[in-house]
Amino acid sequence: MSSRKTQILMTSILLAGLAVLALPGSPLAIDLVDPLGKPVNFATYVSLTSVPRGSTAQIAIEVDIEHPWHINAHELTDEFLIPTEIEFEAPDGIVIKGVVYPASVEKKLSFSDEPMQLYKGKVYIGAVIEVSADFEPGPATIRGVLTYQACDNDKCLMPETVKLRVPVTVSTRREAIDATHTGVFSQIDFSALTAAGSGKKSGVSGLGGTFAARGMFIVFILVFFGGLALNLTPCVYPIIPITVSYFGGQASGSRSSTIVLAILYLLGMASMYSALGVVAALTGSILGSALQNPLVTAFIALVMVGLAASMFGFYEIRVPARLSGVAGTAKQGYLGAFLMGLTVGIVAAPCIGPFVLGLLTFVGERGDPLLGFGLFFTLSVGLGLPYVFLAVASGNISKLPRSGEWMEWVRKVFGVILLAMAVYFLDPVLPETFYFILMGALLVVGGVILGFVMKVASTYTFFSVFRRSLGLVMPLIGLWFVFAPGHIFGITPGIPWLPYDNDHLAAATSKHQPVVIDFSAEWCIPCEELEHETFNQPEVIEAARQIVPLRADLTKSGSEEVVALREKYNIRGVPTIVFIDRNGRERDDLRVIHFIEKEEFLEKLEALAGGAP
Repeated sequence: MSSRKTQILMTSILLAGLAVLALPGSPLAIDLVDPLGKPVNFATYVSLTSVPRGSTAQIAIEVDIEHPWHINAHELTDEFLIPTEIEFEAPDGIVIKGVVYPASVEKKLSFSDEPMQLYKGKVYIGAVIEVSADFEPGPATIRGVLTYQACDNDKCLMPETVKLRVPVTVSTRREAIDATHTGVFSQIDFSALTAAGSGKKSGVSGLGGTFAARGMFIVFILVFFGGLALNLTPCVYPIIPITVSYFGGQASGSRSSTIVLAILYLLGMASMYSALGVVAALTGSILGSALQNPLVTAFIALVMVGLAASMFGFYEIRVPARLSGVAGTAKQGYLGAFLMGLTVGIVAAPCIGPFVLGLLTFVGERGDPLLGFGLFFTLSVGLGLPYVFLAVASGNISKLPRSGEWMEWVRKVFGVILLAMAVYFLDPVLPETFYFILMGALLVVGGVILGFVMKVASTYTFFSVFRRSLGLVMPLIGLWFVFAPGHIFGITPGIPWLPYDNDHLAAATSKHQPVVIDFSAEWCIPCEELEHETFNQPEVIEAARQIVPLRADLTKSGSEEVVALREKYNIRGVPTIVFIDRNGRERDDLRVIHFIEKEEFLEKLEALAGGAP
């Protein structure tokens, strides 16, 4: 027996013996167990004082490991070791969006041949939760079961299972909330769970998550039809008759054999593209972190613009002839059909490559392997499904629509899509108003040109109807980007808040002007409610002309500046609205620490203008 296996066997016997000695009634149980004490202690945290319905938040499990003990990491290379794992059980209406384990350290122990992956000291396990919009406000409990094994340099204790409770308070969207335990959550890398976020605003708002949950079905439909449309591009369309002829020749007149060949071809194509989707998703955490860098997002947008330029005919992206010939070589039999499906993407790369690259970036940003597999499998089905139907009718190839100018029109449609994706990836670095204007203008101009300005000779009625319809739909979507509520012109601009600054405050006091300070944060749902339901009302905007409106951003709640500001004004949560009279003194009787309606806010502004109560 090898030395490694001998050590494993001896360790197992030692653990079994310790278990017997620790049984109740054993005379040695107290002597063996009590001196060890509890080498691992636990605490639980929630990132918010309360979680608004229809939003997300973060929870954390603190694992405090006393020296000289350690516990095994979550991911281990030795199948005989016990990994650290946690399983959460949440009440109906609360979903665990994902779990993040801490980074491990590598250490060589006396009883191991190879270095082991360990957790030492104080580490944190994080998770993202999402609360449904109809969850009943009040206390809720998320339960967790944590399994771990503690060891020191010479020995290991029996594996332990600990039951944990994470108390969460669910609130309405109008109640004040505040970030808590920022020091804890700053030590957890939630970038791998980007897909559970909410877009631009971090942490709480569940609007992005709700859209992802309800709108992903539409995304799959669009990807499927995108795959179908790729068959109409100049690179793919010409190989359809060749491929269908291959099916007919291989099947020797048997329709069932032709269908099997076509399905195997489709599965080969799906295997290739689905693998790309999974790889992109598995590297999503790296891409998600990189996309926080403006230079990276700008580079990706530039690549998208370059690919779009190839679609508009400024230059051609070509595959080397030798590589194309190898990929397109016909193979015999069922295995040949599958292999042709695997390699057909190389032949079609000049046209479908830009679209696939855009989809890869989209999947990689979200970091969900299942989503990556599903989207690319759907794309493959859309791209390959026509072959299944055309293979059955392989004798009717002459009935296929002839190539012509309409195929170049299809390329330009994909060019507009790539430009839209470039704008999408610039979203985090563009001013919000400029983003909506740019996206809206692109869709309006692109739709008008594609639908009405660009001349395309085609005798097919369906194509003409589709082209005109696209020319109407795209501008309508573009106008929605500009005029939708919350974008540019869809709502009243709101109170013209100035960023909080001591100079602004001092200038207002010297001029004996009343001041209103709105303490807000990007993760504050009630703050958004105030912005869209109270501060944007015409009567409120008019009344605010008599004051100096200042806004203090508390998003980075752990920074020194924010901590000092909170202490100065005794801020316990957001939203908080502070009213300062003409003499520079706060009116404590007017302070607001929750969402208020327009009428109440107007009354407070009137009281502030009227002087002391």
